[in-house]
Amino acid sequence: MIGTKADRVQYCEAWAQMMVDIWVEKCIAYDIKETGAFMKSFMSDVREGANGEIDKIVHVYNYYGRMVDMGVGNRVNFDHVKDSHRKPKPWYDDSYWRSVKVLTEKMAELYGQNFFAVINENMNSTTSKIQY
Repeated sequence: MIGTKADRVQYCEAWAQMMVDIWVEKCIAYDIKETGAFMKSFMSDVREGANGEIDKIVHVYNYYGRMVDMGVGNRVNFDHVKDSHRKPKPWYDDSYWRSVKVLTEKMAELYGQNFFAVINENMNSTTSKIQY
């Protein structure tokens, strides 16, 4: 059957890992790799609910990476970024929200395929049992 639970789990696991790979590549491109600890902190987990469906996708990383993304920290707050030597290194926002949109569309497609297959299967089994 197209769009099965296993298909959805597999797609979400691949998506979660792809996001980690994108973030690591962006960190390298923005030279956010002084010790490598930040890039090593990236982890993802696809969690299933009680019914076996995907409940949530969790990404974990060292929080200070968000400060690097915004160009703040080390005695520079957000109001003073423009006047400081620190510059934002946007490794997070753009790629993440674009990818969430793609994930949403793909999950709608997979659930839709599953719904269509279930309805089609039930209609076929029901019509064959109708007696005139």
